[in-house]
Amino acid sequence: MSTEQLFPLLTEENEAELERFIRVLKKVWPMKARHREHLKYDIRDMSRGLTSERSERKTDYMSEAKFQSPYLHYFLPWNLFRMSRLFSGLELDIPDGGDVVDLGSGPLTAVLALWMSRPHLRERKLNFTCMDRAPKAMQTGLKIFQQIAGKDSPWRIKTVKAAFTDRINRKADLIIVANALNELDWSGRVARPQAEKLTKHLINSAKDTGRVLLIETGVRLTGRVIAEMRSQMMDNGFKPIAPCPHVEECPMPALSQSSPWCHFNFSVKGAPQWLHDLSAESKLDKDNVSMNFLYLSGKGSKAWGGVRVISQPFRLHGGMGQYACSHKGLTLIDYGNKRPLEPGQLFAPEWPAKPKIDLKSKAIILPYKG
Repeated sequence: MSTEQLFPLLTEENEAELERFIRVLKKVWPMKARHREHLKYDIRDMSRGLTSERSERKTDYMSEAKFQSPYLHYFLPWNLFRMSRLFSGLELDIPDGGDVVDLGSGPLTAVLALWMSRPHLRERKLNFTCMDRAPKAMQTGLKIFQQIAGKDSPWRIKTVKAAFTDRINRKADLIIVANALNELDWSGRVARPQAEKLTKHLINSAKDTGRVLLIETGVRLTGRVIAEMRSQMMDNGFKPIAPCPHVEECPMPALSQSSPWCHFNFSVKGAPQWLHDLSAESKLDKDNVSMNFLYLSGKGSKAWGGVRVISQPFRLHGGMGQYACSHKGLTLIDYGNKRPLEPGQLFAPEWPAKPKIDLKSKAIILPYKG
């Protein structure tokens, strides 16, 4: 049975780029010894601010000097790792002379990850418009890019201080919104109007053949946000390319604290040792990372009945099981004693004539033939 992997392991070249990132950062953002000694505490404080204390966080926190060092040394490289894994598995063939818009760009995370993970794009003349309310973060990201890509790179990057839905002057071949949707208000009755407004803005800013890529860090809140955006984008004529293997209603919309939500966990194999060391020093060790995302276009991808593996494997009836997404809805793969697939893999199923329903999750059960 053939499968398609959504988050392939990094190439040696991509790993090397992440490994040398710390040397680039030392040139662009040098730190005094006492500031480096305190970095682990700053990272921990910022982590709390982005999670348990996020309601107290200022909207423009990336403009504050105290957040720059922990973000650049810890959060940025982990995001580069996540996005490199994703970008390696997506079809991202931006045409020569193409236009890319990066909304909520921060320190140009998506641009840096794209350069690191897709070497076939490096010689193309691409035009990037990076938009964010924190110009200092973008300027730092631009300096990092210039160090990594060199002064002769044909990529042209324009940074614009702008709010999320400010007008985009040139329609884009690709619009990326990475780790930015969670900065907006998605509470209660605001969620749907918010998604409607954003959807209109994104579709109006894309070329007829343009694509939109939404990326978030893989928590339940962003699972709900992505599901709401999916619904609105589809109502307005855009269809999923990935991860959804269908155009039916999302079976994992994170409607409650107990309902399923679409996100992917994958290993940190390939992440640089210096980043592992800094994470351990900050008492934020990682053995896996999470992500949710949505990639769409007016055409979408051809629906052929594939099943996308979503969750990590778990014990099931003495064997192994995994939750997945299919055109039949929430799907529970029953592997028996066979080896489970990796989260993100897409495969062609062999459905039983009369599938059973799992009593706990109400998922349709798919015995895996292997």
